[in-house]
Amino acid sequence: MSFDRLAPHYRWMERVLTGGKLQRCRLAWLGEVRESRNVLVVGEGPGRFLAEAARALPSVRFCCVDASAAMLERARVAWANAGGKPLRAQFVRAELPAWQPPAGAFDLVVTHFFLDCFPPESLAAVVTRLAAAARGDARWLLADFCVPARGAARLRARLVLWAAYSFFRVATRLPARQLATPDACLEAEGFRLMRRRTSDWGLLYSDLWQRGAPASAAGPTSDALAPGLRAASVRPP
Repeated sequence: MSFDRLAPHYRWMERVLTGGKLQRCRLAWLGEVRESRNVLVVGEGPGRFLAEAARALPSVRFCCVDASAAMLERARVAWANAGGKPLRAQFVRAELPAWQPPAGAFDLVVTHFFLDCFPPESLAAVVTRLAAAARGDARWLLADFCVPARGAARLRARLVLWAAYSFFRVATRLPARQLATPDACLEAEGFRLMRRRTSDWGLLYSDLWQRGAPASAAGPTSDALAPGLRAASVRPP
């Protein structure tokens, strides 16, 4: 899997195809994690989230990991253009689940539109590897796609995802052929869902997870769960 070929075009493609929808999902819970100190950002792409985080979290240290050297360079430029100081950010080219992050080093993990790149048989290994880098009280931000349970929204989502997976399999050799949701994997690593916001007819969602939160405190407190979101996997048509 390599996004190098798409790196020069990714930002305008996102802008044309989705407007600001994906970025709004990335930033949905940024205000909830301002007390973070060491943040692991994985699969960041060209750096749109990282640039906003540089401004919103001016005293935080970031470790940005991506398998694409071209994407990583664009993230580095986005960080610098947003006023991010060089000593506050480390950029690492690595692939998951092979990469071994420092154990227990981060109080926040961020995986926006990244976990959907992995087939179900690899997703658990990726989540486990990243969870090993998280502290016992860490938080986890993620934004991604989902498929509603019924109606026109479900049909629309299935068509959108079929087109997206077909394109990315050709353009990047994406290993995933279906959308797998990470909820069970996160729960197995001790994380509990604290916030969930859905948008765009249930096609998109933004999550805030907390490790070590008591079961009584867990559960989405924003928009309701998107129907069908907790299914183990959802195949495009």
